[in-house]
Amino acid sequence: MIADEARRSARTGGLTATLTAMHATLADRVLPCGPTGCCVLPEPALHDAGRVWTGDTIAALDPVAVERLGTVETPDGPLTAVRYRGAPGPTGTPAPWPDWLAALAGLRLGLSEALLDVTLAHLGDRRVGDTPLVLQQMIKGALADAVTEQIEIKVRLTGTPPPAGSLAWLHRQITTADRMLLRLLGASGFTADGPGAVVNASELLADAWIGGEEWAP
Repeated sequence: MIADEARRSARTGGLTATLTAMHATLADRVLPCGPTGCCVLPEPALHDAGRVWTGDTIAALDPVAVERLGTVETPDGPLTAVRYRGAPGPTGTPAPWPDWLAALAGLRLGLSEALLDVTLAHLGDRRVGDTPLVLQQMIKGALADAVTEQIEIKVRLTGTPPPAGSLAWLHRQITTADRMLLRLLGASGFTADGPGAVVNASELLADAWIGGEEWAP
């Protein structure tokens, strides 16, 4: 699945359905672990995996080496967080990192665009005196900043995927935009079944593939 397909799917279909579709496109029923062995995925995809991205290559998966870290709750279904403790495979078929990170960025951008829709609707329903909150100068400025981030990311994801290092930066831009929008939602953004749960899951997805050694859900 390319980045724009993932973006459009996530914006309308949500996180779990899009991530499931992304895993379905991977060859060899693979568990796509990040540099530290972490992965966040739908439970059925974990059961189906027969190979694993470990190090920079694709290798046979040792089920005993799969450590469950916990469950990531989202409004449209739970995800499973794991870490693969197996040894890196021998030099072989390289793992397609740029394509996966680009599709993942597309997914997260689609979720961010859906968050923008929710934020605009939320602000449009609230007024300060006779003026809709969405028309307040500070609110307009914050929205413009978030939209600018989203547009820049979308442009960078168009066409050939950027190098992995650039994609890591794009993921951080998405996180920045999401946090800008969450602040505009106030307390309503942080309910258990609200937008904050999706943003949290989205950040965990990125951290699993670009995060550090201490990553945990």
